[in-house]
Amino acid sequence: MANLISVPQTTVPFFELAGSPVESFTAEGFCATRRFLVRWEDRLNFARDVMGHSSLFNYQSSTYYPNRTSVFPVKLTFKPADEKTIEYQEISALHLGLNSYDGWALATIEYETLTQMDLDFGVDAEAGTKITYRLSWESVDEELPYSPDWVWEDSSASIPAETPLLQRIPQAIHVIIWSQVLNPPWRTIQETQGKVNASEFLDCPPGTLLFEGAAANKLYRSTFEEGESPYCWAITFTFRQKAIHHDSGIYGWNHFFRVSDGSWQIVNNHGKRIYDSAEFAPLFESES
Repeated sequence: MANLISVPQTTVPFFELAGSPVESFTAEGFCATRRFLVRWEDRLNFARDVMGHSSLFNYQSSTYYPNRTSVFPVKLTFKPADEKTIEYQEISALHLGLNSYDGWALATIEYETLTQMDLDFGVDAEAGTKITYRLSWESVDEELPYSPDWVWEDSSASIPAETPLLQRIPQAIHVIIWSQVLNPPWRTIQETQGKVNASEFLDCPPGTLLFEGAAANKLYRSTFEEGESPYCWAITFTFRQKAIHHDSGIYGWNHFFRVSDGSWQIVNNHGKRIYDSAEFAPLFESES
């Protein structure tokens, strides 16, 4: 049997079918599937009610799952509930018409747990966009310069010049994917690539995070509107963190080891450092 559901934001009548919902608890979060009946001619309005204002592509404007405000519809499928109720319609060309049904459409909604951002620091997602975060690491061996000041600790004798002095420095690789972006900040990306953070970013102290670059993937954004839909972008930003922990200090990309006193210091040439610095927050601001 079916129960008529009535909620204030709904513009068309609908019935939720028996056997719905089907709920799952997974490692990725809660997900569910619900099945409904709506009039065939009302299916587009029902889709708007479920998916929200699609021209903005802001999933937070869609109808969330009951009592779960972080669970949103990610897919909506329609098919005729009774294939025998088709109305006769002459279609002269494939692109000029569809079958019309005098009856009901079976609507299936798939829900997933979604959040506007999956990290609690560093980046705020603009309305209508989404940010995901990944962290990995790799180690880099850095050869320290030779000097007679290097000595064996037990005897204070200088080490031989041919002795390799390698320091393994773990480097964290931060990857941020900014998706559903209509107007990416291309100029800012170009001007910022190869620079280090001027202020704390992703909880990394200034000078320890290098913006290595960005990769972009063009996405198709389907809408309820007639005509061609706009495109958007998913941009993958890669940042590499170099945080050398030495003598209770943290040193970054512009620091080099000075053998005369055994410390890490910033070097410059005519007042210019090896790496320029920049603010990274504008990388996640759309161009106007």
